[in-house]
Amino acid sequence: MPKQKWNDEKIKQTLKQLPSIKDERSPEFIYHTIQMRKKSVHKTRVFMPILATVCTMMILFIISQSFLDSNESLESESKVADNSALMKNSVSEKVEENEIQNSEITDRQTKMASPALTKVAIYHEDVGDSEVITYPIPDQNIQVIVPVSILVENPNHLSRFDLYVQNIDKMIGVNKQLSDYFPISPELFTYHLSNNTIEVDTKQKLTNIGSHSEDFFNTLIQQQLQTIGAKKMMFYTDGKLGVELGNRKETTIEYSPLEKRAYFLLQDESTEKPLYVPWEKPYDTIENAFDAMEDDMETHGLTASIPDTIDIDKVSKDEGKRQLIVHLSNESKMEEDQKTLYAIESILLTAKDFKYSTVKFENTKVEAVGEFQLTKELAVPVAANRVDIKE
Repeated sequence: MPKQKWNDEKIKQTLKQLPSIKDERSPEFIYHTIQMRKKSVHKTRVFMPILATVCTMMILFIISQSFLDSNESLESESKVADNSALMKNSVSEKVEENEIQNSEITDRQTKMASPALTKVAIYHEDVGDSEVITYPIPDQNIQVIVPVSILVENPNHLSRFDLYVQNIDKMIGVNKQLSDYFPISPELFTYHLSNNTIEVDTKQKLTNIGSHSEDFFNTLIQQQLQTIGAKKMMFYTDGKLGVELGNRKETTIEYSPLEKRAYFLLQDESTEKPLYVPWEKPYDTIENAFDAMEDDMETHGLTASIPDTIDIDKVSKDEGKRQLIVHLSNESKMEEDQKTLYAIESILLTAKDFKYSTVKFENTKVEAVGEFQLTKELAVPVAANRVDIKE
């Protein structure tokens, strides 16, 4: 079918051929309908900006809420971080506190585990109902006399001499630093209570001690007389008065109190504790004795009993109380160790030899060394070198 060409005339002719259409609505109705449609369009145009504003406000609210939530989240995170830091600090402080407590516990345990500082001498509180017997025993090299003391029970009320003889065998080999023989055996003694005399009868010369000095032999005898409570010792050979001691002859030795002696240390590297040895010759003053105790006595195997850490500045005396006051210098430093305890006991034993009953230390800078409370006066010992014997 051929394509038609349209022009104005052609369109008019076509329209005339269409059926006629008649609008039966009244003009008022048509006008009213048009006005209603115009109002609807106006309302729509007015509502749209309001709707847009509301939407905008809603969007702003959502965004602001998001920011608020974000800020709260940040604040919460900040608080969490702060809390975490506080917790870390608290934990750190707790750990540090625990470490300090553990360190203190360790120190206490170490102190408890370490051996306690021990005294070597015998004191009044140690004696009780026992009796103190002191034996003069030479050292291994037979150079010095060591006073060794034991505590013994005496339920049968034996004499001092009988107690002395009864326990002599127990003293042989009691210490590795001492000789294993007794120069004058008590088995040879006869003791006369009527005149306080000990008679020693021997079948041979006492060659084992004859080569030593008179001071060595005299100290040996005097210690025996002092322990037993006798006033004199007489020597016999085969019933005849006198005994040959090397190049000299002894008949009788009168008791002379052992006093004003300085105490030194006899210590073997293999032994745990030293023995206190009084020098055989007396000193004029206790100050001179203390000065001597600061140096070794190398010729006789003795070491200084007052270490370099202890410097005695001066000594005061209260003769009425029989008390010695030992003032230490500012450079002096008492350590809380066994060496210092030995020094204290050596000073106490020396004070006893000078007839003092107590010693007071001044400027010690420590309150105690072992059981010695240095803030108080200290009682001198009863005897030196306590050893425990097997019954």
